[in-house]
Amino acid sequence: MGFFQPGDVALRREVLHGKPWSVTPTRVVLDGPGLLVVFTPPGAVFGFPPHHRAHHWQARGRTHWRGVGKLQLHRPGDAYSVDLYWGGDGRFKGWYLNLQDPFRRTALGFDTLDHALDYWAPVDGDWEELDRDEFEEQVAEGKYTAGQAGAIRATGEEVAAMLTAGTTWWDPAWAAWRPDPDWPVPALPAGWADYPLP
Repeated sequence: MGFFQPGDVALRREVLHGKPWSVTPTRVVLDGPGLLVVFTPPGAVFGFPPHHRAHHWQARGRTHWRGVGKLQLHRPGDAYSVDLYWGGDGRFKGWYLNLQDPFRRTALGFDTLDHALDYWAPVDGDWEELDRDEFEEQVAEGKYTAGQAGAIRATGEEVAAMLTAGTTWWDPAWAAWRPDPDWPVPALPAGWADYPLP
């Protein structure tokens, strides 16, 4: 599969237990051999294919992305994305390291699976770990195998060590990025619920 072009719509699909779980349309900012960057704007509508386990956003009645949009940086092979958040006043707030499956390209975007365990590195202040209890609850409920849970914990330790050492790899200049004002909110295309797994 080739790379996406800036402005293309790429579907970020979560796949749980071999079945599509949720789909979010994003706008491609940059795509190349070493980095995939996508933007989820306010109003982007979520899709929830039929699944034996309801997605947590679906269970909470969330139908679309709310608040300020987020930018996501993905390196091939990394079991996390680096998400950038801005406040309502447009000021950059910090870096959110979202543990997830390494992304896998599809015909319409990319597949992954959120792992609940996250790390927040604000512009001012120390980093912190988030949602450890939620992650461990999901392990107990069978969302992950024992092997997967161990790998996720190991990734968390690597991320924590990186943040402590200050050896982050991403370019801080991304904090100054702003979306193209002419970009419409991306929509779910026809067939979004049943396109095949790679």
